[in-house]
Amino acid sequence: MVKKNDSRIKFPRIQLLVLDFDGVMTDDKVYVDEKGTESVRCSRSDGLGINLVRKRGVKVIVLSRERNPVVKSRCRKLKIPTFPGVENKLKVLERLVKIYRIKAERVCYIGNDITDIDCVKFAGIGCAVNNSHPLLLKNSDYVTRNKGGEGAIREICDLILLKCSE
Repeated sequence: MVKKNDSRIKFPRIQLLVLDFDGVMTDDKVYVDEKGTESVRCSRSDGLGINLVRKRGVKVIVLSRERNPVVKSRCRKLKIPTFPGVENKLKVLERLVKIYRIKAERVCYIGNDITDIDCVKFAGIGCAVNNSHPLLLKNSDYVTRNKGGEGAIREICDLILLKCSE
């Protein structure tokens, strides 16, 4: 039996990489100061991976239920579009696939919780970060070796880049 993070899993030529924010781009922790201002921890390695796949022509977007300004701030720095406050991620993803004229099998979606299950099932490659909810792990094509906010996105980006060069 092939493990879900086994390198034998085939990544098709991905044209759209879709990321959840909390728990994927972050370590799923939030820091709150005495004024109520929230901040999160992200991986610079993940940011580099995102830039590398973008240079290869892969569109990268963030779909998040979170409305916190930190989501927009991080995505602005990485120069990727973000869709914050999304209650129905699948509906937005289906619309984006039509707008971009991309087949679902050319989409890679990375999530970490039950709100990502529909998108993981829809995408050609549905991924879960290592520390995801058990139901998402069960429904994913690929489970990263790394945790969210700790190189999981870079891991997927490296696999996408590997397949681009084959």
